[in-house]
Amino acid sequence: MTLKGKLLEWMRGGAGDFAELALEVFCYQFSENAAYRRYCEALGVGPDSVASWEEIPAVPTDVFKLPGVGLRCFSEQEARGFFLTSGTTREVKGRHEYRDLELYGASVVGGWRERALPEIERPWFFSQRVEDAPNSSLVRMFGILDREGVWLIDGGGRMEAEKFLPQGPAGVLGTSLALLRACDEMEPMGLEEGSWIFETGGSKGLRKSFKPEEVRKRLSGHFGVPESRILNEYGMTELSSQFYKWGDEETHKGPPWVGVRVVDVFSGKAAVPGEIGYLEIVDLANLDTVMAIRTQDLAVAVGEREFVLLGRDSEAVARGCSRGVDAVLCS
Repeated sequence: MTLKGKLLEWMRGGAGDFAELALEVFCYQFSENAAYRRYCEALGVGPDSVASWEEIPAVPTDVFKLPGVGLRCFSEQEARGFFLTSGTTREVKGRHEYRDLELYGASVVGGWRERALPEIERPWFFSQRVEDAPNSSLVRMFGILDREGVWLIDGGGRMEAEKFLPQGPAGVLGTSLALLRACDEMEPMGLEEGSWIFETGGSKGLRKSFKPEEVRKRLSGHFGVPESRILNEYGMTELSSQFYKWGDEETHKGPPWVGVRVVDVFSGKAAVPGEIGYLEIVDLANLDTVMAIRTQDLAVAVGEREFVLLGRDSEAVARGCSRGVDAVLCS
């Protein structure tokens, strides 16, 4: 069976060994991803020197913003699309290319199953459709989860609040920004018992920024849904898998095919257990790009697949954690 076949079988409900498959994926990416191989070689690391998934080099998320760097295990001609990070019009956006979306889709559905999240039936999406935002990984995720849902933001970005007419328990999904906007544009309501809300992305971009607990409180008050029934998703364009946390939980938890590491913000070495550092994620669903990603988010690891998120490090760029990685990757 191919490496991709093994991963698909695991994500679709079969068995898999994360530690073993992570080393297989590293060998594959070292061989097929020229830019990543140069990066590993600059660090003096290769398949012969890596004995554990915890030793696999992670690339900073900013690497995906570098022009001309093909962080992929396939040719440019084989690329079937890409996702872009969100940001302002003047901000350079990260670009994550893909050969196909089979593993991405399997990870989305499998991750939902592994966390035993609510059955999605006729969901309400405070989002544009996939055809209106084809380069958004979150919108693509919503498209994969869609079961005859209603989409409440049109192609021009106008919220069609008049369509929001739930009958019975409702599943409401959207970015934090879109849902907070709905709170401003719609009258408060009390959704039926059993309803739940999916929110992600924080409130950056609003005139007033809200802390995660403030977002939950506002959504709970407006939609009449207990905070314990508000699901926060941690994901990013550079990853293919997601982490989830209910409002009454402390940690974000991921599926079995991801691993979580935390490293010291200055040295880049593994943090002492319980210590705050940069969150690194090893995502096997990123088979054809780079599976080990260093974020600029501060966290505390709790086991191998979950973490306590503390927020983004506002000094991340100033710390220069990439250590000239652009020069290595672009050479």
